[in-house]
Amino acid sequence: MEDLISFFAIQRSIFGLCPCCGSLFRLSNCRVYLRKNPPRDWMTVLEDNEKKIVLAEESIAEIENDLRVQARARGRKNAQKAIRSIDRVFSPRKLHADDAKVLLHPVDYIVFSGMNSSNNINRIVFLDRLSKDAQRRRLQRSIEKTIEAGKYEWVTLRVSENGTMSRS
Repeated sequence: MEDLISFFAIQRSIFGLCPCCGSLFRLSNCRVYLRKNPPRDWMTVLEDNEKKIVLAEESIAEIENDLRVQARARGRKNAQKAIRSIDRVFSPRKLHADDAKVLLHPVDYIVFSGMNSSNNINRIVFLDRLSKDAQRRRLQRSIEKTIEAGKYEWVTLRVSENGTMSRS
């Protein structure tokens, strides 16, 4: 019996270097076999079952992720329905509140329709309340006339790292 114990003790103190990955290993951890795989033992069965469990857990995680994505989509849809039922500004005009930016002056909102739903803006809406203030009404009419007359332009400015601007 002592010979067997000393045999394994000697194997534990002999080290090797894997030619494939370069990692250090003990001779006692090696699986030495001839031309064919050794017969299956309880450890091999245990390792195979562990691999099956890992694969099943990965599959469950994918299913769970898909269910979460579907639940988020349903939640967003239900939230949009709830918003439409209480929103008196954007929903009646078939606009999404997520697409609106608050300006307050010279108009209350500018809405980039389609920005959040498709990343493709199909129209820009200036949205303002009907004011009792004569000066604000003149300003609203001025904006309306400017747009109708086509007196607007799109300008893109590029700001460099040092703060200089150039038109493109």
